[in-house]
Amino acid sequence: MSERPKLRRPWDQDVADCMWLARLTDKVRLHLTGNLNEDFEPFFGHRLATDGAFIDFFEIELKDLIAVVQSEPTNDQAVTTWFLQQPGATPDQIKTWNDEAFDLGKTGKPMARAFSWARRKYYGGTNADPGVVSVFSGIAWDEGYLDEMPDSV
Repeated sequence: MSERPKLRRPWDQDVADCMWLARLTDKVRLHLTGNLNEDFEPFFGHRLATDGAFIDFFEIELKDLIAVVQSEPTNDQAVTTWFLQQPGATPDQIKTWNDEAFDLGKTGKPMARAFSWARRKYYGGTNADPGVVSVFSGIAWDEGYLDEMPDSV
């Protein structure tokens, strides 16, 4: 696996107080410069990956987020302003997303099937670290900061 540029943690809320948006913004920036890791590029914006779950939940268009980041490449505030203007990005929706984000991939929750596949393929299957129980914990394990997972998991 090649060296990966650092992405913000999945639970980071630096952009619009919304989990995943900071990380997705980082991924857009890397994608635009051709520096998104080859391991991430196939899943960038994919409807079955976390990007897709986020995009669907908030009813936004990836192409619109890309356009904002392209016009303001280092400005998180521009992303925040754009995001909060989207009809699906209400304070209640953001709270619901944040409240449920740590459960993405768990049995009976959104992304359960995709996470089950990823757990087998990337996270060791039946030999996976017992802390890898969701999308966020799988990412944290893969990127080497599982011990930083917030207690609310």
